[in-house]
Amino acid sequence: MPPSFQEFMENAQRLEDQMRGAQAELAKAVVTGRSQDATVVVMASGLGKVQAVRVDPVVYERRDAASLQAAIMEAIQAAGENAGKLATEKMGPVEINLH
Repeated sequence: MPPSFQEFMENAQRLEDQMRGAQAELAKAVVTGRSQDATVVVMASGLGKVQAVRVDPVVYERRDAASLQAAIMEAIQAAGENAGKLATEKMGPVEINLH
C-alpha cells in the first residue's frame, strides 16, 4: 500500500531537517588545503568559504611571485576539494523512494 500524503510530507520534512543539520555542521567545520610545496595553507569552512590564508615566510626570501601565485591557487583548490569530500561525508547519498 502506498504511503499516505501525510507520511510523504513527514518523510520530506525529516529529509529537509537532516539536510539543514548537515549544512549547519558544514558551516561550522574547518577544512584545510596546502600547496604542493607546503608554503601556503588555506583554511575554509565545510561550505567552501575561505577563512584564512597562511604563507610561510620563506616565500618572501625567494621573491618569486609566479611560484607564490601558483601555491595560493593550489592551496585554494585543495581546500575546495576537502570541503567537497566533507560535504559528501556529512550529507551522504540522498535516497528518495516514491511509491
